[in-house]
Amino acid sequence: MADVPGSVGVLGVRLPLVQAGMGGVTGPALAAAVAEAGALGTVALYRFAPAAAAALVRRTAESTAATFGVNVIPEVAGATLPTQIAAVLDAADRKLVINVYGLPPSWLIPRVHDAGHTVLVQVGSAADAQRAVADGADVLALQGVEAGGHHLGDRPVAELLTEVLDRGVPVPVLAAGGIQRADQVAEHLRAGASGCLCGTAFVVAAEATAHPDYQAAIVGAGDDATTVTDRFAIGWPGRRHRVLRSAVTQAAEPPAGRFVAWTTVTGRRLPVPCGSAAVPTVETQGRIAEMARYAGTGSRWVTAVEPAAQIVSRLTGTPATGEPVARVGGAP
Repeated sequence: MADVPGSVGVLGVRLPLVQAGMGGVTGPALAAAVAEAGALGTVALYRFAPAAAAALVRRTAESTAATFGVNVIPEVAGATLPTQIAAVLDAADRKLVINVYGLPPSWLIPRVHDAGHTVLVQVGSAADAQRAVADGADVLALQGVEAGGHHLGDRPVAELLTEVLDRGVPVPVLAAGGIQRADQVAEHLRAGASGCLCGTAFVVAAEATAHPDYQAAIVGAGDDATTVTDRFAIGWPGRRHRVLRSAVTQAAEPPAGRFVAWTTVTGRRLPVPCGSAAVPTVETQGRIAEMARYAGTGSRWVTAVEPAAQIVSRLTGTPATGEPVARVGGAP
């Protein structure tokens, strides 16, 4: 890969790759493993209470000396967000990257900057990209419709990247959506991105806490294995999402309300209704195939569950133990 332009070391990592924060499957073990491999690992807070959020940050910090990220979702965390952020900042023992899904409330970026940390904002449109920059975002991640999980827009990532770069945004930009191969990462870098943000690639990491059946379904996915739907909105309404096809997504009508599994969320054992946004984790028991198995279009190229370091190596085209060739936002 060629050197990429931008602010040198803005994310504090050695490789132009960010692991997405995905509630339920990206905990401290995965975030630390990705960070140790030279990319930006990210631990996801989802709806965790402040004390639990702080514990996740501390556990990640205990496993790596590298920079890592913390993912927050304002539209899901709701009233808990201010105390989540406060707990994370209090627990930080180094400069963190606060990875925000969607446009953050006006107070968030100044609060994080005042504490000396970096803010990455994920957006799905050029208009939201401009607003995030105006609000003070240090880095943007542009989510294309190819991405697994909940969608912030409806544009292919290449089109979105071109439009945002043509508008001359003054911060590094990451491409996200359907990325599973080193040649895709390199192509986005050539197009002007400063790096890539990947989610599905790390759902199948050995260190992830995704349910084995969920990982196996991604490994076995074919060319048309995913679909965009609104069938899994319980707990996260108002967003369409890309998931693996299933009897639930393909039914003529949404299945009648019924419980399909049990899972542990923020420390509590809870039933999972059909249509829940909850992802199947290693602690889930029940009909995994009827749950929200988020996956991007790049699933077609996944062939195995691998250690996170191997995934980082494969995506960046670098030896797992070799020296990096690029930084997000700057030269090595």
